Amino acid sequence: MIEDELIKIWQSSPNQERVKFEKSRLMIDVQTSVDRLHKAIKFRDLREIIAAMIVIPIFGLYAFIFPFILSKIASVLIILYAIFVIIRLRSAKKHKPGEFTETYLEYLLKTRDYIRIQKRLLETVLYWYILPGLTLVTMFTIGFFESPKVSTGMFVFSFAFYFVVGVGLYLLNKRAVKKVIDPQLEKVEQLIKVIQE
Repeated sequence: MIEDELIKIWQSSPNQERVKFEKSRLMIDVQTSVDRLHKAIKFRDLREIIAAMIVIPIFGLYAFIFPFILSKIASVLIILYAIFVIIRLRSAKKHKPGEFTETYLEYLLKTRDYIRIQKRLLETVLYWYILPGLTLVTMFTIGFFESPKVSTGMFVFSFAFYFVVGVGLYLLNKRAVKKVIDPQLEKVEQLIKVIQE
């Protein structure tokens, strides 16, 4: 009953008031989805940084305990790679807009730039995250061929597993760009146009 009355009031209101209402609704909708995106990015970054912090001491230990030279070299490179991932994620985070900006339009422009940076990060994940990581882990595994106990079947299984994981990560990131980042970017750009008019 109350909904019907509100609809009637809205329909009888002047066009200028309707535009203000639609603009306010769009602002609330965009802000809610931007907040969800920020939380998702924060969770992803936290998950990846924790994983990197776990990898660093484990492969540091491997560098000392495994006698295979290629595995030792790969362990050190994996540690450097984990540090690189942490730095890459934290540098992208620096562009996140602060809560205290001069105007809402300025906040939206900074949010749009931040989302574009996140999009670029996900679109290039194959080159800076997947290929280096899988290459180093494969190199680490190949080092075990110095041991006569390691069979070719184990290596083939390991490589196939790494390949499937890499393809899965790539597809998940492509899906995130298509289903989450692109629609969010579109909403923010739409609101920027509305505010600038």
